[in-house]
Amino acid sequence: MSAMDISKMGSAKVVLTITDCNHKIIEKCPVGDVEYAFYQYAATELKQADVETPRLLSADGTERRLRMEYIPHQVEQAAVANDDAIAMLGRLHCYPANSEWLYHTHLWSESALEKSLMLLALPEKSALQLRRFQQCSDELFGYQSLVSGDSNAGNWGRRQNGDLVLFDWERFGKGSPAIDLAPLIKGMGANHMFIDLAERYCQLSCQNNFKGLAREIAIAKAWIVTEVMVLLSARQKKVFHLYLNWYREHLPDWLDNAVKML
Repeated sequence: MSAMDISKMGSAKVVLTITDCNHKIIEKCPVGDVEYAFYQYAATELKQADVETPRLLSADGTERRLRMEYIPHQVEQAAVANDDAIAMLGRLHCYPANSEWLYHTHLWSESALEKSLMLLALPEKSALQLRRFQQCSDELFGYQSLVSGDSNAGNWGRRQNGDLVLFDWERFGKGSPAIDLAPLIKGMGANHMFIDLAERYCQLSCQNNFKGLAREIAIAKAWIVTEVMVLLSARQKKVFHLYLNWYREHLPDWLDNAVKML
């Protein structure tokens, strides 16, 4: 049996293991409470709504270890915002939340914002603009819609038969569909991209207010900056400085334009 660590930003170690029968499986450990409970309970129900997640092979509650189906084919960033992915997210968002499931609590606290601003060291104007986004962010978190909470391209894959699969559910929670739509857009995106994505989503799902959704996608994009900065700093990830330098270069101009969406 051989194994290769493929974890990136998460706190759990994710290992691709080749069994003695030459089958590839994923082992993830230690898994947080939300994701452990998700695969035990929610995943089975959501599959009935055609929300595809990796099949659970076994679970060890003592070690908090999950053994799951390996999804062989990556989905590139350019392809992740296709109609298949948007429609599947729409089915997730329309599925009724179960009060007995365990959820990650999404929020944009002032303390997290200030921590990210300290790390980013943005110009004063840009810092004020990011604060404006944070002041509008409550509208992201008042929804009862289910969200994966981490729908970036690295968490999508395709089975050998072509089925699209979404994995990494440690941030499974409730909130605006914008929380899942924002990561589908490469980089920070532009206002017209938020509007276009919101329109396509509304055509494929149970939502119909595309202008309000486009605004929320812009807010979610800004919120993700704080989430990424605080998470990478706390977990001392090697990619922290790559993200820090990229944000310092691109955020001021982005904020100047995106603030018009508020």
